[in-house]
Amino acid sequence: MKIKKKLISMVLALAMILTMVSFSYAQDYEFTDRNGTKLIVPEGAWASRVVSFTPGDPWTDHEENKDPNTVIGMYDEDKPDLCMGAHGVLVLEFNINIFDGDGLDIYVFETGDWVEATKVEVSSDLSTWYDVGTTSGSTAGIDLNGKVPAGSKFRYVRLTDKDGRKGDWPGADIKAVSGLNIKPITSEWAGIELEKAEELGLVPDILKNAVMTEPITRLEFAAVAVKVYENLSATKALPATVNPFTDCKDTEMLKAYNVGITDGTSKTTFTPNGLLNREQAATMLTRVFKRSTIPGWSLTEDSDFPLNYSKPDAFNDDLRISGWAKDSVYFMAANKIVNGVGNNNFAPKNTTSAEEARHYANATREQALAIAVRMVENLK
Repeated sequence: MKIKKKLISMVLALAMILTMVSFSYAQDYEFTDRNGTKLIVPEGAWASRVVSFTPGDPWTDHEENKDPNTVIGMYDEDKPDLCMGAHGVLVLEFNINIFDGDGLDIYVFETGDWVEATKVEVSSDLSTWYDVGTTSGSTAGIDLNGKVPAGSKFRYVRLTDKDGRKGDWPGADIKAVSGLNIKPITSEWAGIELEKAEELGLVPDILKNAVMTEPITRLEFAAVAVKVYENLSATKALPATVNPFTDCKDTEMLKAYNVGITDGTSKTTFTPNGLLNREQAATMLTRVFKRSTIPGWSLTEDSDFPLNYSKPDAFNDDLRISGWAKDSVYFMAANKIVNGVGNNNFAPKNTTSAEEARHYANATREQALAIAVRMVENLK
C-alpha cells in the first residue's frame, strides 16, 4: 500500500538525518539501514548521470515523481523520489568504479519502510551486464561477491522494477543510488602510479574519487603542486592572507599563490576551472622544485635562478613550446619526470580547435599525479 508512502518517507528521512555524520571535507554519508546496520557512503560514490529511463506501465500521475534526474547525487530527504512504474528500467552512470569489497557494495535508497523488489545489474561498458541480485523487503544493499568476475570494476548500474504493483505510485520509488566500495576511474597504466600518489600523500582532497582520466583544471593542479611542495620541502604551505583574485577563494589556490607556485591569468582572475596544458604543468612543477631547493628563489626573480641540467635532444614539436616554458619542459624531460606523447612530440599546448576538442595537449588528472610521484621519487 502506498497511501501513506509520503508520511513513511518523512519518518525514514528523519531516521537517516539522526544517523548522518558529515566529515570536514570528505562529506561521507553515514546512515543506519532498515536492518539496523550502520553503513557509510564515501564522498563521490553517488550516481552522477542518468543514461536512460524507461518508465513502467502503469506509471504515476504525480509530475514531481516523474523526473529520473532526482536520483542523481547525494541522498536528500527533501527531494522527490522517482516512481519507476510497473517494470520500469533506470540506467545510471557513476564517476567512480564500484568493486567487490568487504560487505555490501551498492545501496539503493528507496522511499518507504519496505523495499519493493528491484532487480540490480552492473556493467563496465553498457554492453555486458551482470545480474547481482534483487533489493526487496528490508534489504536495499547488494553484495557483488560471487556474482561478478574477480577483480572487475563497474561504472554503470541498471535497476528494473519487478513488483509491477498498481496504485498512485506503481513500482519502486528511488531516492538515490550509491556505491559503497569504490575506486577512482583510471587508465590501465595509471593504477600503480596512483597508489604511489596515495602512499606519498600527493592526492589532494579535491581529487578524491574524481574521474582521473579527465583533464585537470588549474585549481586542481595547484592543489597537487602544493602537495608536492610540502613533500619536497618538508614544510607546510600557508595560504596568502590577501587574495587578489575575484573568481576563486580556495585555500589550496591561496597556498600555491603564496608559495609562488602559480599566479593568475590576470591581476584579478585565477580561472580555477580552466584546463591546464602540458607546458603549463611542467612550468608549475619546476617552480615547485626551485621553491623547495633553491634559497632565495621567488616567482618574480625566477630568471635569476637558471637550472643546471644536461638538456636532452629537442622534441620534434620544439617550435610549439612557448619560450617561457622551454627550460621547464626540458628540465623535466632530463629528469625523466615528463615524457612525450609519441613520435618524439611533447604536445605543449593546443593550437587548433580540433586539438582543443580532443584535449590533445591537456594534462589529465592521472598524468598530473604520475608526474607528482616522479618529482618526489627523482628529485627529493
